Amino acid sequence: MNSVLQALLHAPPLRNYFLGDRHNRFLCPRRTPMRHRTTDAEAKAACLACDLDEIYSATFSGERTPYSPAKFLYSWWQHATNLASYEQQDAHEFFISILDHIHENIKDDQHKSNEQGDGDCCIAHRVFSGILRSDVTCTNCGFSSTTFEPCMDISLDLDSGHNNYLGVANPKLHARNGERNVAGMSSKVSTLMRCLERFTRAERLDAEQKYFCERCKERQESLKQMSIRRLPLVSCFHIKRFEHSTVKKMSRKVDHSLQFPFSLDMTPYLSSSILRSRYGNRIFPSEACDSEAVSESPSEFEIFAVITHSGKLDAGHYVTYLRLNNQWYRCDDAWVTRVDEHTVRSSQAYMLFYVQKTLYYKACERAAAV
Repeated sequence: MNSVLQALLHAPPLRNYFLGDRHNRFLCPRRTPMRHRTTDAEAKAACLACDLDEIYSATFSGERTPYSPAKFLYSWWQHATNLASYEQQDAHEFFISILDHIHENIKDDQHKSNEQGDGDCCIAHRVFSGILRSDVTCTNCGFSSTTFEPCMDISLDLDSGHNNYLGVANPKLHARNGERNVAGMSSKVSTLMRCLERFTRAERLDAEQKYFCERCKERQESLKQMSIRRLPLVSCFHIKRFEHSTVKKMSRKVDHSLQFPFSLDMTPYLSSSILRSRYGNRIFPSEACDSEAVSESPSEFEIFAVITHSGKLDAGHYVTYLRLNNQWYRCDDAWVTRVDEHTVRSSQAYMLFYVQKTLYYKACERAAAV
């Protein structure tokens, strides 16, 4: 919980929202102060956005003493009863749960759309929500079926470091994103760019996943390719370090190292780029909207938080590295220490948080002015 809260507290657009008094806990109609909640019904009706507003106020008050979010934890337990215990839980699951409950609390107050896909329905979606595009192409006739789905983060498989699919990749993209010494990496080192290439490359669906082709009027083998139609203000990448095999009936943690850039260009993974590589410069009506969506959303990002996990599958510890004014800090519960870039790069990243470059440098300018 502490590791995720550190990342949320320092996400520039989310921080600006709460510190800008956009959600005032004293005026919220759902508000029941944490210290005044005496019944389970009052606790369940509590507004997590109000609780976050209280944490933001305490964190940025200038007080040097550590702040304990124990009351926030209890409040969250009332919303997520399945996770209400003293057992170890997953940071990524907590992150998604928090965003879901912020959405539930704020969307009704703002009278916005109740749809999860509406990127402007609440502050959680305005900051973290993007749109993925999925193209399924029939290998028999070439007919393509396209669907879109909202996403609050992107979960990425760790590649093994081998070059078994790099024939379709452009090595210039790795240099653009600041990747170094790629050719000399060991088989136990992955890179964020290769993980994103793996996420967006076409894959053949097996016989059990045949889809019904509208043109052939029967189930056919097909190719599926994912791409990003719209980028969020803050991109969160969840690295799949915990594997569960039903065949082998075993679970394990993947300890491969992950190289990641501090500056990230998402252009190669956008739908417009994927479609251009597939069709060339031909323009199709269905693709026009994707080009417009991309032109409105910057594709260059800067990293501002890294959540790491040390330990084993069933027990471990989370630590957050924060990048503030190009200086890195290690946040380990109540202990905050300054660290160098090498420490961050060599950490075992579990969740990576990137913010649009313009927003990152605006935050730096404001901090310098203060």
